[in-house]
Amino acid sequence: MNKPVAIRDLLKRLNKTINTIAGRELEQFGLTVPQLMVLRAIKQNSLTIGQISKAVDLSYSTVSGIIDRLEREKLVARTRDEKDRRVVWIHMTDKVKEQFDKLPIFSEAYYHTLFRDFSDDELEQIVRALEILISKLEKES
Repeated sequence: MNKPVAIRDLLKRLNKTINTIAGRELEQFGLTVPQLMVLRAIKQNSLTIGQISKAVDLSYSTVSGIIDRLEREKLVARTRDEKDRRVVWIHMTDKVKEQFDKLPIFSEAYYHTLFRDFSDDELEQIVRALEILISKLEKES
């Protein structure tokens, strides 16, 4: 068995599973996972589309389309920079700020429920394995 390929395949499967679970949770709020990624990126500060694109690791055109849809839903707004009118800042509206903190996916209780069928030992093994993986891969980046 080719273990690096098996790890790659398992990570892809895990990512897909987490996105499916998150997608179900977000559906009740009318949001998609990519939209949530964009909203999380601008939660603290206004950013340009280029900055958001880098933060969420999606193409500029994809992020631009997401921003267009979020703007139509009045969840984000665009504001021109006062000093440089070419720069457009994207920020959350009050409408989404109120909803954002209500999303179950951001609560600790949600994750306790999600992992309720795991023993403490299993959770510890998962945490340790992920810490090792991240530590080794960060050295490569």
